[in-house]
Amino acid sequence: MLRVMVWCMMGPFEEPFVRRPGSDSMKVTLMRLAGGGPQQSQRYGGGHLGLGYIAACLLQRGHQVRVLDGKKQTITEADVRQHIREFQPQIFGVTAMTHEIHGAARACEGVKAEAGDIVTIVGGPHTTALPERTLEEFPAVDLAAVGEGESTMCELAAAMAAGNGAAATGEIRGLAFRHGGKIVRTADRPWLEDLDSLPFPAWHLFPKVFWPVFASRGCPYGCLFCQRVMGRRLRLRSVDNVLAELDALEEKVGQRDAWFQDDTFGVNPKWTDEFLDKLIARNQRKGYVYPWGGNSRANLAEASVYRKMRSSGCYTVSFGVESGNDEILKRIQKGATCAMARNAIAAAKKAGIHTSAFFIIGHPGETWKTALQTVHMAAKCGADSIAAGVMVPYPGTVIWDMARKGDYGYRLLSEDWRLYDKYFGGALAIRGLSHRQLEFFQVLTYVWHHAYNLRLREFANFALRFRREAVAMLKRLFHRTPAVEHPE
Repeated sequence: MLRVMVWCMMGPFEEPFVRRPGSDSMKVTLMRLAGGGPQQSQRYGGGHLGLGYIAACLLQRGHQVRVLDGKKQTITEADVRQHIREFQPQIFGVTAMTHEIHGAARACEGVKAEAGDIVTIVGGPHTTALPERTLEEFPAVDLAAVGEGESTMCELAAAMAAGNGAAATGEIRGLAFRHGGKIVRTADRPWLEDLDSLPFPAWHLFPKVFWPVFASRGCPYGCLFCQRVMGRRLRLRSVDNVLAELDALEEKVGQRDAWFQDDTFGVNPKWTDEFLDKLIARNQRKGYVYPWGGNSRANLAEASVYRKMRSSGCYTVSFGVESGNDEILKRIQKGATCAMARNAIAAAKKAGIHTSAFFIIGHPGETWKTALQTVHMAAKCGADSIAAGVMVPYPGTVIWDMARKGDYGYRLLSEDWRLYDKYFGGALAIRGLSHRQLEFFQVLTYVWHHAYNLRLREFANFALRFRREAVAMLKRLFHRTPAVEHPE
C-alpha cells in the first residue's frame, strides 16, 4: 500500500526557531515530487492521501497550508523558488518514496538557497526505515519523520508558532534531527488508534485529481518485500465514517466512485459485511450504484463475498499474486498458493468483477525456471490485466537484509536510492540472473499475458498508453549501463 509520506525541513537545530511577530500560526508548504523521471511522472494520477490528511490536520489547527503536486503539475526549481518568495513558508515538507529521496533533497536545497531559515522535513517509507542515514546523506534535510505524520507535523508547527521549536523538538515523537554535531532520534510515535478523529483530506488544496480512500491502516501479513510503513496491526475506521467521506467526495469534489487504497480490503469479515450492507442501503437511498474497487488477497477469497461486493458496486479487485512458484510464495511468506490465486481470480470474475494481478520478478532464490513459471502464471491465471515489476530491496524489509548479506544468491548492485524503483531501477541481481535479465522477464510477462490470451488489440492500446515507459524499458534492455551489470 503504498502510498505513505516524506517530509523535508530545513535549518540548523542548534539555534531556537524565531517566532515571527504576530504569527499564531505557521505557513506550511507540502510537496509531492514528480517521480523518478518524465516517463514516470504521470504513472499514478490519484491524490496523495498522506499529504491530504496532514494538510487537513494543519488547517484544522489554524495553520496556513499550500500544496505543490509534481505528479499533476509541472513544477520546476524556479517554480519552487517563486513559491517560496510569494508564500514565504516557515516549514517545507516533501513526501517521497525511496527512489525519490534524492529529488526531495534537491527540493530542500533549492528552498534553503532561497530562504535558509525555512525548516525542511522529509517523511515516508525511506525516512521511516533510515531516518539517521537520511540526515547523514542529505545536509539540506533538517528533520526526518518516522511513521505517521499527522501528529508529528502538527506538534512541530505548534512548537514553532510558540517560538520554542528547537527546544521542543526532542519532545516530539517520531523525529530525527541534528544536535551538537550528532544525529538524535526521538521516541517512536504510537500509531494513531482513532482514525475517525482525522479530518477528511484537504482535497481543495490539490489540482483536480481522482481521490482514493483509506478504510484502514496497517497490514497483518508478513510479505518479505513490503515495508509496511503503517504497521502490522490492522486499524479500522468506522463504516459510518468511511461512508461519510464518500458523501463528502461526491458533494464537494464531484467524485462518484472510489478506489480503496488499503493494503488489503476486507481483512475483517465483520467490518466488511457491515460496510457492504450499508453501501447497498446507500445505493438504494441514492437511486444509483456507487462504483468502487480495492486490493484483495487470494487467501481471503470467498465467492459469496465477491457476489455481495459486486451487488454493492465493486467493479474491480486487484490481487498480489507475486510468483508462479509455490515454493517461492512460501519463502516470501505470502500466505497463499498459486492455486488459491487462480481460484480467487476465477471467483471474482464469476461474480462479474474485473480482476488485476500483480507479479514480481526476482524473489529470493529466483531462477530462470521459476521466473518462467511466473511468466506463465501471469498469462494463465485468468486476470483481466496484470502489472509486473522487478524486486526492489527497499530499506527496512527482509529482502533488504537478504540482499545486503547475499542470501539466496542476491547481489546488491547499488545503494544509490535513485535505482530503487521496481519499473526503472537497477539495485538488485541474483546469482545466474543479472538485472538486465530480470527486466527481460518483466517485459516477457506483459507480452506473453497478452499474446496467450489473444489480446493483441488490448496490448497495442496498452503499449500506446504507456509508450514512454515502453521505450524506456526497451532502451534499458538493449543499452548496457552500470546499473544492469551481470552478477559475478
